[in-house]
This record gives sequence, structure tokens and C-alpha cells, in this order.
Amino acid sequence: MIYKFIDNNGSEITVNSLSSLQALVDSDTINEDTKVKAGLRGKWTTASSIEGLVFSAEESNEDNQETESPKGDIKSFITGEEKKEPKPEEDEYEYVEEIVEEEVEVDDDATEKIDQQEEEKSNFDNENENQDTSDYYTEKFNQNNEDEEDAMVLSFPDAVKKCFKKYFDFKGRASRSEYWYFTLFIVLGYAIGFGLIFVAAPLFWLLMIFILVVVIPWISVAARRLHDINKSGWFQAIPIPAGILETIFAESRQESLEIIFLIIGLLCYVYLIILLCTAGDNKENRFGKNPLKKK
Repeated sequence: MIYKFIDNNGSEITVNSLSSLQALVDSDTINEDTKVKAGLRGKWTTASSIEGLVFSAEESNEDNQETESPKGDIKSFITGEEKKEPKPEEDEYEYVEEIVEEEVEVDDDATEKIDQQEEEKSNFDNENENQDTSDYYTEKFNQNNEDEEDAMVLSFPDAVKKCFKKYFDFKGRASRSEYWYFTLFIVLGYAIGFGLIFVAAPLFWLLMIFILVVVIPWISVAARRLHDINKSGWFQAIPIPAGILETIFAESRQESLEIIFLIIGLLCYVYLIILLCTAGDNKENRFGKNPLKKK
């Protein structure tokens, strides 16, 4: 254990063992009232409180004798005083300073080891973080590939058959292919029926029957198509108010208001077409599961 003491000049000096401290006591450098501290975190106390230090009782008697009647001549007395000059103490101090420097070097090595361990730990954490990130994106990529593989594409006959099968079904969801294939079926049927009118006028009733048959499934598939983008099926009625007002102002011959509501109605149709062309939600929404996923 190291010890520290304060000399007569007020300097703080360190020794590396109790024996070195005892040597300073024996050389009268340290007395009973000298401030001494054991260890780096010890408290300051007097040298007499340190266990293991021995103070001879003869010193006080010799001091009293020398004060009363010094033996020998003055020269021997002065010579005796000179012998008390602690030259060996300087060597002891130098030795102590070397020990302190060695301890500082040990502390530096320990600090370097701690810094190296912290650096290794941070590198390890960064590697784990990068690995977790790469695993996340790999899993996401695989999941997207699986979703694409599980996607179900409807053909034209399948879409028409499915729409007639869900004739009055205004719930659930419908994909873009289902809606637009059925719309194409209606356009083709209307074009064929309109062409047959020029061949035979009575065939006009066949065209009207065709329109009455397909109008309900067309409205229902439009509602399901809007559900696919998480919109209400009533969005397909957006152009109706503008069309009604346009008709009213046309009959009352208010051309300016008629044109305004005509433009508003056209914009409503454009917005509705954009909604019907929008891709549906990949995941399940409030109207049901993705219609393109295989069961």
C-alpha cells in the first residue's frame, strides 16, 4: 500500500510501503503530528494513528537532555546536527517518484485495454445492426415475391362469369380486371345491339333487355371496385347531382348555369374514372381481403 505525507515545507510526498514510511520516522523526517494518508482514497490523519509505525520514547528524552546540557563541545554538537541532514531521504524520494511513474504507466495500459474493449463492442453492435437491417429487407423482398406469385389474374370470360355470379353482391372487393372486363363486355354488347337495330327495328327491344340485365351487376361491381381502394360504393353517384341540375337549368333555358354544371359533371366523371383505375389495397381493408390473392 502507498502512503502520503506532508513534510515541513508543505509538499505532498508519496512512499510505496509502510517500511519506507518507518524509515522516514526513524530519520526524524516524520513525527507523531505529521499529516499522513494511507492509500489514494484514505483520509488525512496524524502519523501516530497509522498502525505499524513505531515512535521511540527516547527521542523526547534526548531532546530534553540536549536542551538542558549538550554533551561534548560545540563542534561535535554542530557535527551531530549536520548528520541529521537527510541525504538518504533524497534518494528515498527519487525512488518513490519512480514507483509513482510506474503506477501511472500501468493505469495507461488499463485505459487502453478498456478503450479497445469498448471499440470492439461498438463494432460488434454495428455488425449486428447491419445484419438485422439486411435480414429485414431480404424478408421484405421475399414477401413481395410471394405476393406476386400468389396474385390471381382474371381473364375476360372469368370476369364476366364472376360479375353475373355476384349479381346483387354490393359487398366485398373487385379488382380492376374484373370491373373493366365487365365494362368491356357491356360496351361490346351495346355496340352489337345498336348495330342490329339497323338490320331490323324490332331488335331494339333486345338491346333494351340487355341493358336492363347488365345494369345491376355493373353497379354492384363498381361498388366492389371502389371498396377495393377502401372507398364507399356511393362514390359512383358523385356525377348524379351535377347531371340533375344541368337538366333542370337546360329546361329553364339558363345556359350559363347549364354549362357550369355540365363542366362540374364532367370533372366528377373524370374523378370517378381515376378512382376506378386506381390499384387496390394489397392487404385486407375494412371491406374484405384482396381479391387478387389465391385462396
